[in-house]
Amino acid sequence: MARPPKKKKDIERAALELFVECGIDGASIRQIAERAEVTEGALYRHHASKDDLVRYLFFQYFQGYADLMKAADQKGRAIEDKLFAMIDGFYAAYDEDPKGFQFVLLVQHELLDAVRQDMANPVDVITSVIDGAIKRGEIPEQNVALSTQLLLGMVMQSAVGNRYGRLKGKLRPYARTITNTCFAVLKTAPQ
Repeated sequence: MARPPKKKKDIERAALELFVECGIDGASIRQIAERAEVTEGALYRHHASKDDLVRYLFFQYFQGYADLMKAADQKGRAIEDKLFAMIDGFYAAYDEDPKGFQFVLLVQHELLDAVRQDMANPVDVITSVIDGAIKRGEIPEQNVALSTQLLLGMVMQSAVGNRYGRLKGKLRPYARTITNTCFAVLKTAPQ
């Protein structure tokens, strides 16, 4: 008999929320099952363990952010247009589901090493966009790895600041300002 997809989604959402609220170690299978309104057995039919559930959720979000950025890379020809589409899309996703981003922040240091080479990776997408802009002569020659990290820092730290109440409201209205700042950094050619 097929497993009901709605229950699987309920389990995953309950787990995500509890992981963010209580930490990975602080959230129990029992709590997840109770919040999802399923039995522990039903939870285990979808995910073999809590660790399996954590990994699944991380890779879903990580891959989702990469796919969102890859799609944005296809919009517009100029790097500034691509950056705006990526940042605007990421902030729209964040505004819709800030707990997803908080969860990725929570577990990224334990799971980033497990990202396979064949998986879409947001960092690789940004690196590719910057490298392509250099090759097209849109921005000067620069240390692409450093530029990628600088851009990631600006975009991600704004979300972290929002999470901790230092940057109020939705993030999407900041997309143009962050894009302009990122583009200014790329034009200064960090070495």
